[in-house]
Amino acid sequence: MKKFVQVLIIALLLCSCNYSDNSNVKISIFPDGKDFAFTIIEDPDYGDYIQKVTIYDYLDSLQLKTTKGTWVVDNKHGSGTRAWKTNTRGISTTDNEYLKYNLDLQKRGFEICAHTVGPGNDYREETQYGYELFKFHFGQYPKINTNHAENLDNIYWGADRFSNYFMKWLYGYKERPSEGHIETSRYFWGDLCKEKTKYVRGFATDKLNTISVNPSMPYHLEDKPYVNYWFGCTDGYNGDKFNRVLSDENIKKLVTERGVSIVYTHFAFGFFDKNNRMDENVKRQLAKISKLNGWFVPVSTILDRIILIRNLNVITNRNNISIINNNSETVTGLTILTDKEKLYCLNSNKWVYADKEGKMLLGELQPYSVIRFIQSEGLENENIASYYERVHIFSDWLVGRFNK
Repeated sequence: MKKFVQVLIIALLLCSCNYSDNSNVKISIFPDGKDFAFTIIEDPDYGDYIQKVTIYDYLDSLQLKTTKGTWVVDNKHGSGTRAWKTNTRGISTTDNEYLKYNLDLQKRGFEICAHTVGPGNDYREETQYGYELFKFHFGQYPKINTNHAENLDNIYWGADRFSNYFMKWLYGYKERPSEGHIETSRYFWGDLCKEKTKYVRGFATDKLNTISVNPSMPYHLEDKPYVNYWFGCTDGYNGDKFNRVLSDENIKKLVTERGVSIVYTHFAFGFFDKNNRMDENVKRQLAKISKLNGWFVPVSTILDRIILIRNLNVITNRNNISIINNNSETVTGLTILTDKEKLYCLNSNKWVYADKEGKMLLGELQPYSVIRFIQSEGLENENIASYYERVHIFSDWLVGRFNK
């Protein structure tokens, strides 16, 4: 009876009273007061890369730094269960001019990733060679891999991207085989993926704000152990689809929602007219988004940042607010969102003021360090009982009155 009365009292108090939580301080994913993130990951399928130079020069002129899929080996065995063995779906870095162009893009701040190592089915030893060749050319292993078409060396692709057996069956398990994760297959390279690649592309959405559909990205799946992290993307498959997802309404919504957009596309499909001129609407929408207060960096930079921010903790206790960096690296451009006009920083002994949108720019937060604030100067040392402690004190006292 005593316990029942105590629980009842606490429940009533919690329902009827206001108490403080962490909702007044939120860490922004984006650095330096940026409002949203937008980037593109391009699939190298088809097209003359000389044609694509026009698009990358345009992106560079707008300071939109994106991610470019690249092959480093040629097609030797066909793709999927088909026997074609040419590079009709694109070009690889075995072409010296193409290699030089990719290296130039990398120097300009674009990210080069793998679309599997080649356009055809690659045996384990060929994928291993391709990974070493990628590192030789670009200075590191591909941080991102995107599976290509129906390659047998794809990892957890086709029906195998699903965890549910019914969905696998519905998708057509036997029609779209992928064997990159099957240890008994000669296409197996799952251990290499786990060791050398951090992110693999997963499902797509038609929403421009990718993270609104996939808020846990980048994420890991226990039943797919050879992929460290999956990430979602927005389907901008060709020029028409790209224009639809990058509509004025969708851009406005992306900014309002403080979203993250990773658009997956093929620049070879519908981005040029018959006279080889870049689509004017694509140019207009890219220019429009570039003028907003967005963060325009390659895919892995965004995903790395999301992981960093997840490893920060905000602890609010009455007048005190602490932000703790649990990462082994510095968080740069730290920005918080708050409903407070100003906070007093105990680290610098200065007031920090929010802008009209409630953003506070805090700068760097070193590894395993804490930045502390108080909401009212001079009260940081007050020893005030928490709300829950006061509820407990009161309920315990009240229960004692019943037991007399």
